[in-house]
Amino acid sequence: MLEAIEEVLAWSAVFNHGLTEEEVHQHLAAKATLEDVKAALETATTAVQTGGRWHLATFDFDVDIDTARRQFAHAHLEEVGPVLSQLAASPTVEAMAITGSVAAGVNDEDGDVDLLILARPGHVWRVRALAIHLQHNVDGGHRICPNMVLDRSMLDLRRSSYAAREMAMMRPLKGDGVLIELLDANPWFEEELPNASMRDRLHLPSPSGGMPWWWSVMRAPVTGRWAERWEAGRRIRELQSASTSHEATYTKDRCIGHENAHRSRIEGAMAHILAEVRT
Repeated sequence: MLEAIEEVLAWSAVFNHGLTEEEVHQHLAAKATLEDVKAALETATTAVQTGGRWHLATFDFDVDIDTARRQFAHAHLEEVGPVLSQLAASPTVEAMAITGSVAAGVNDEDGDVDLLILARPGHVWRVRALAIHLQHNVDGGHRICPNMVLDRSMLDLRRSSYAAREMAMMRPLKGDGVLIELLDANPWFEEELPNASMRDRLHLPSPSGGMPWWWSVMRAPVTGRWAERWEAGRRIRELQSASTSHEATYTKDRCIGHENAHRSRIEGAMAHILAEVRT
C-alpha cells in the first residue's frame, strides 16, 4: 500500500496541496479500508502531516498558502454560482459538474472554474456555445471554463489514472444520475480507484438571468438541428486547425479542450517527484 500512497501524495504535490486521510483513501489505487489507510500513513516514513493534511516529506507544504488557495476556491465558487445556475437551467444540459482544482477545494487567485457538461444528444456544440456566451457576457462568467462537453449517449473516456482522479474529484451540480451513468460507462474507473465514490452535489444559488434571445432559435427542432451542424462544423475545423495537443478531442459528440497536455504534464511531474522520493 505504501507505493499507492506515495503515488497519491505525488499527484497532490503536483497541484501544491495536501490531503486529508479521507482524500488519500478516495484516490488510492488499491482496495483498502479507511482504517488501513490511516495506519499506513502513520507508519510511512515518506509521508508527513502538517495542519491536518498529509503530504510527501520531500514536499514543502505551506499551510498559509494552502489556506489562501482554499479561500480563493470558495470565493470563486460564490462568484460563478449564479452563472452556473443559469447554464444548468437549460434542459439541454442533462448533467454538469465542477472538475479540476476547484473541485479539489483549492484554486489560484486568477484560476478558472473547470466544468464537465453532459449535453442532450445532438446538442454538444449548441450547449458549448451557450456556455461560451455566458462566459463572456455575464458577471462572474469569465471564470468558467467549459473544457469538457460530452454527448450523454457517448460517455466512454480514455482510461488513465488522471481521468479516474478527475472523475473522483468532480462535484455534481446537476444530473447526479447521468453522472453515475458516466462512471458506469467507464468500468475501469472502479479498477483504477476502488475506494472512490460520487461526491455530494453542490447547491447552486438563483440564476443570474435568463437565456439569450438566440437560444430559442438554437433549440427549435428545425433551426436547432441546422444550428448544431453549423456550429459544430465551424468550431471543429477552427479548434482542430489550432490544436497542438494529442489529448484534445473535437468531434460532433464531444469537445475535450485539453490543449495544455494536462494529463501528460501531470504524469511527467508525478514520475519526477516519485523518483526523488524513492532514491
